[in-house]
Amino acid sequence: MDGYIRSARIHEYNKPLELDNIYKPVISRDEEVLVKVGASGLCHSDLHLISGEWRNIIPLNLPKTPGHEIAGWIEEVGTSVPENIMKPGDLVAVFGGWGCGWCIQCKSGDEQLCAFAKWPGLSSFDGGFSEYLLVPSYRFLVNVRSSEVVPENLAPLTDAGLTPYRAIKKIKSILGPGRNIGILGIGGLGSYAVQYAKILGGGSKVFAMDRSESKLELASKCGADHLVNLRSIDNLVDRIRAQTGGKMLDVIIDCVGTDKTFYDSISILAKGGCVVIVGLFGTAAKIPIAMTVLNEYKIFGSLWGNYNELREVIELLNEGRIKNHITKFRLDDVNEAIKLLKEGQIIGRGVLIP
Repeated sequence: MDGYIRSARIHEYNKPLELDNIYKPVISRDEEVLVKVGASGLCHSDLHLISGEWRNIIPLNLPKTPGHEIAGWIEEVGTSVPENIMKPGDLVAVFGGWGCGWCIQCKSGDEQLCAFAKWPGLSSFDGGFSEYLLVPSYRFLVNVRSSEVVPENLAPLTDAGLTPYRAIKKIKSILGPGRNIGILGIGGLGSYAVQYAKILGGGSKVFAMDRSESKLELASKCGADHLVNLRSIDNLVDRIRAQTGGKMLDVIIDCVGTDKTFYDSISILAKGGCVVIVGLFGTAAKIPIAMTVLNEYKIFGSLWGNYNELREVIELLNEGRIKNHITKFRLDDVNEAIKLLKEGQIIGRGVLIP
């Protein structure tokens, strides 16, 4: 139907998404850009949103279109968008943190930390499980300018590829030869984290930890030096102590974020070690105070990434230094894709193609 687009939307929490015909977005402000969606990544945050787990912290007016990992082509631009920056037909990645542009966080470059930030598919704005997306400003788009990149490889970088990159940049100063870094959880984020640990780790040994043998095989392809199957070992501490000659791990990137993974991370940290939490599966975790003080552990949270970090990640893709491991689904099959993600059967990142 002319003037309509197809969009997969939440009508009721914890129910399958419905494929609707809705009005095609129309530019009404000078800075806006209409993007034809080429691909949208599937994230565990989408599961939390769809199930209603986050209804109190992220209240939504339903129906709502989820999807915050988005890449596509510019369809139309507002009158104030500079022609030399972007134009119709350009391939773009959508940066997720739509900040106010005024606060300290925004002015320092970390718009994803803005107290008033909006997120496509996670806030009042519809997301990428659709044929088109209206972006409020060209400032939230990265023009890729490469004929070698396709949207399905670009979209996951806006979150799954960006989040672990920022996390590892935070602690790369304590990495180097003779050091060990662990990646806990080899899902969409973890597969990229292994690659960044090799790129930014300065010769550190990379330990990949997961309960799935197929995901550990992916970690091996991404360059992990040691694979630890958490399902098949009796004592994680003994295993890490044996593999490190008693040194333990200097850094752990927790891509799961439960009380259990946090406890495991603390138990295998070296003195002066650091845990960076990026996963959001849990709600709370206990910190062993004596061990934390006596060993001078450091614990960081790391949220998404900023605009410039996304540009750096895309540059790594352009240079062929990172690889994507994706499974493609049609928009019509969105509920089957969500089911597979929930069951942990997607290796790497699932991507919807409208």
